[in-house]
Amino acid sequence: MKNIIKITSVLMLMFSIVSCSDYLDVNDSIDNQNLDRLNPNELIVGAQALSAETYTNRLNRVGNWMGVAWSGNYLAFNDAYGLESRYQFSNTFYDDVWDNMYRYVSNFATIEKYNGDDKNWNNQKAAAKILKAFYFQYIVDLYGDAPYTEAFDGTNNLFPAYDDSKDIYMDLVASIDEAINMMDTTSEDFGANDITFNGDMSKWRAFGNTVKLRLLVRLTLKAASDAEISTFVTTEFAKLSGAQFITEDVTINPGYANTDNRQNPFWEVYGFTPANIPTGQGGQTGPSEFAFNLLDNSNDPRLSRLWKPNTVNSNTFAGTPQNGTGNAASIGDGILKGADADLPIMLAAESYFLQAEAVQNGFLTGNAKMLFDQGVRTSFNTLGIFDSDDVNMDNIPDNWVTNYITAIDADATLGFNGGDALGAILTQKWIALTSVSGAELWIEYNRTGYPTNLPLPLMITDPNIPVRLLYPASEYSGNSSNVRSQTRGDAFTSKIFWDVN
Repeated sequence: MKNIIKITSVLMLMFSIVSCSDYLDVNDSIDNQNLDRLNPNELIVGAQALSAETYTNRLNRVGNWMGVAWSGNYLAFNDAYGLESRYQFSNTFYDDVWDNMYRYVSNFATIEKYNGDDKNWNNQKAAAKILKAFYFQYIVDLYGDAPYTEAFDGTNNLFPAYDDSKDIYMDLVASIDEAINMMDTTSEDFGANDITFNGDMSKWRAFGNTVKLRLLVRLTLKAASDAEISTFVTTEFAKLSGAQFITEDVTINPGYANTDNRQNPFWEVYGFTPANIPTGQGGQTGPSEFAFNLLDNSNDPRLSRLWKPNTVNSNTFAGTPQNGTGNAASIGDGILKGADADLPIMLAAESYFLQAEAVQNGFLTGNAKMLFDQGVRTSFNTLGIFDSDDVNMDNIPDNWVTNYITAIDADATLGFNGGDALGAILTQKWIALTSVSGAELWIEYNRTGYPTNLPLPLMITDPNIPVRLLYPASEYSGNSSNVRSQTRGDAFTSKIFWDVN
C-alpha cells in the first residue's frame, strides 16, 4: 500500500502543475515528461484515485443538492450552501467538475493508447476503457454535447470539436464491449496496481456490464420516440442476456489512513481531521426535509445510518427545507465509515435496481420483484444493517431488512406491489444512492420524474429543478470557437438528449 500511495502522491504533484483549463495537455510529453514515462500499471493507480475523488466530492455534492437529498444547517452556518440553495448557475458554478473530469479521464485515454514497450497491457487497457466510459457518461449526462473523438490528442488538437451526445453514448457502449473482449489472461500482472478489484478481471467484466446496463437504461425512455435509439437499445440489451453484473459495491482504496493528505476523500471533506476536529463542510451538511421525512414516515431503519443527531446543535435529528431555516441532522455512520475506509463509486444496490427496471420494462428477462428486493437489501447492507444481529453494527434486531421489505410492499411510493412498481424501483434507488452517488439522484430525476414531488428550494422563482450544468469558463477561454453560448436559463430548459420527462 505504501508504494501505491507514493505513486498516487507523485501523480497528484504532476497534476498540480497543470492549469485547470488545460485538460487537453495533461498527458502531453512536452509539458509533462515524467507522466509520459509511466507505464499503464503506474498510471492507472492515480487515474483511479483522482477521478474517484472528484466523483465522490464534487459530482456527489451537486447531485445530492439538485436531487434534493441534502440541505443545510442554517442556524449554525450563515448562508449554508448559498450558491446551490439559490440556484446561482453560471459558467463558474461547479466548473471544476468539467475540468477535473476531463483531466482525469484523459489518463484513461492515455492508457488505452499506450505503446511504450512490447508488453501486453490488455487488462489494464480494458479497465481504463471501462472507467473512461463510467466517468465520461457523467460529462454527457450533466452537459450534453462535448468534445470526445478529438478530446484526447494533446497538443495535436487544442480546439477539439464537440460531438453529438447521442453519438458519444453509443460509442461508450461500444468501447465497453471492446474492453470486455480484450481482457487477456496473458496480460501483464495487474494485481496491487489495481486499487478497484486487485486485478480480478471477472469483477472488471461484471463492472463493465453494469456500466453498459446503466448507459442503456438511461436511453430506454427516449427509445419510444427515437427509432435509432430504439434499435440500438434492443440490440445491445440482447447482448447482455445472461451477463453477470456487480453483486458487491465497487470501491477504491489506494491506502487511505488517518493522516494528513491520506484520508478517504469523502471523510476528509465531511468527516474529521486527523486531530478529530469536525470539518466545516460536514457541519453544514444535513438532510433535506423531503429526504428525512420520506424515510421517517415509513419507519425506514436506514434513516439512522444515513443521518445521525447533530451533536453540535442540540442533538437535532431532522431535515430542513433547502434555503430554509433551522438545523439539520449530520451525515451518519453508515456513510462516514472512517478515514481509512474504502471509497465507493458504484453500489451493488444500483446494479440491482438497474436490472429491476430493465426487466420491469421488458428489456431483460428475470424477476423484477426479486431484483427490487435485493436492491433494497444490499442498500441496507452497505449502511451496516443486516438481517442477522451477529453482523449488525448497531445491534439492530434480526430480520429488520426482511421486515421492512414486507412492511412497505403495498406502499404506493416505496413498495413494489403498491401500484407503481417502476416508481418504487426508482424511489428506492434514490434512497440507496443518497450521499454516495448523488449525481445519479439528480440525473435520474430529470430522466424519470422520480421521486415525485421533489420540492424547489424556498423563495426560488425558477419553474423547475435544473436539468444540466453549464459549460465552464475554461471552454469559453480555451475552446471558444466550438463551445455553444449559454445563459443561466439553459440550466432549466436545455435538456440532455435522453430527457423526455
